[in-house]
Amino acid sequence: MIPHFGAPAWPRAPLCAAAIALALGGCSLAPVYQRPPLTLPPTLGGDVLPAAASVPAPVELTPAERAFVASFAAGRDLVPLVARTLAHNADYRLAVFQVAQARAQYRVQQADRLPTLGAQVAESRQHFDSAQLSARYEQKLVTATTGIGDFELDFFGRMKSLADAARERYLSSTYGQQAARGALVAEVLRAYTLERMAAATQAQAQAIAADSAALLVICARQHEVGLASQDELELAQARADQAAVAARQAADDRHAALRALRLVSGYDVLIEGDVQALAAPRTSVAALQDLDSQLLLQRPDIRQAEAALRAANADIGAARAAFFPAIRLSTSMGIASDGLDGLFHAGSHTWSFAPQVSLPLFDFGRNRANLDLAWTRQQAGVVDYEKAIQAAFREVADALDAHATLAQAEQRQSEQDTRAQRRVERMTARATAGLADRVDLVAERIRAEQSALSLIQARRDLALSRIALFHAFYGVELPSSL
Repeated sequence: MIPHFGAPAWPRAPLCAAAIALALGGCSLAPVYQRPPLTLPPTLGGDVLPAAASVPAPVELTPAERAFVASFAAGRDLVPLVARTLAHNADYRLAVFQVAQARAQYRVQQADRLPTLGAQVAESRQHFDSAQLSARYEQKLVTATTGIGDFELDFFGRMKSLADAARERYLSSTYGQQAARGALVAEVLRAYTLERMAAATQAQAQAIAADSAALLVICARQHEVGLASQDELELAQARADQAAVAARQAADDRHAALRALRLVSGYDVLIEGDVQALAAPRTSVAALQDLDSQLLLQRPDIRQAEAALRAANADIGAARAAFFPAIRLSTSMGIASDGLDGLFHAGSHTWSFAPQVSLPLFDFGRNRANLDLAWTRQQAGVVDYEKAIQAAFREVADALDAHATLAQAEQRQSEQDTRAQRRVERMTARATAGLADRVDLVAERIRAEQSALSLIQARRDLALSRIALFHAFYGVELPSSL
């Protein structure tokens, strides 16, 4: 005889419950999807965002960040630019959300260590076509209970190890966010430096192109009267063409640098500032080179690698605990009756206590493989940690060595530029007095402009070296004497 549930004549209450279940089944709690607004110019050649584009609130800088940014460019407040960049940049915002995800995962893992108290109301009916079976097995029961369901008693520390691993991964994500923040601050300063240097290079290249064109005009006039040969004229033409192409390339480089700065900062940026201020003040690297290398352990990227290593170490404890019995407990207490009207009558109380112990016997090596996997990941974490330390040491050492050399190169190039400017002044005085040809004056001016161009490049390299030092020591608490 096949049993069936429910009476042939459907009561009104089950019909209502079924209708409500069908109605709720068609509902969705997911939010309505909306495509995010575009943060790009309307055309491929555009450099300005539409006016309707939203501007996120700036992110507050830390004292160390504010101090370096404020001293980086004298006479130019770059703090608002960096703050807007932190609020706009997609990589940094993604790092923030990854921290929030890791925090939520840690809270979930912590909650698993505590029992979950739930309430349940149920009604069950069982009816048979056979009168004999129906008289013996027919059921009609209404229960209302509250209790703990399937709670694992953590005798062997499996849940604690999982919670520790989640906590360390949360800490790792926070250190990763700090590392991403330092890299972004350095990137926006680097983009600003490249744009300012590209603008200065463009101005010098245009000046060289103008003087080369003037020199070509003079040479062409001399060629007409027989004072210059055809070879000299063609050489002057080639130099003028090269200078014109260099000026055009410098303009393209400046536009590319400006576009990079606007992309990283969200297009809302005011460009100004002197290139000479970016290379000063000079940082003394002698005191930094004498610092204890253990200070590098404070860097966010090294802390991130160490936290990931601790998480992998906690995973080993969880994998080991899987070899031991799992003890789970389910309890409930409430009231039960054969009808809703008698649910709260005297004598309707009910309770249950259901402990459960499970021990894996034949898992075909699953637990052993999970333990081997945990150990392998832990050993890989050790290698990643060592790699992070070595990379940090090399980055700091290279930045210190490069800064000392670039500072000396910038100083010598500045002295050469000063001498070149003085030569131009003396040549100008002689040309005014009629003691020198105008061709020699223009040629000397071109050489001075080329010297100024070399000085701009030296200052650019020195400013980028300052940024590299800031990035290398980001998150490291240096002695107050430095």
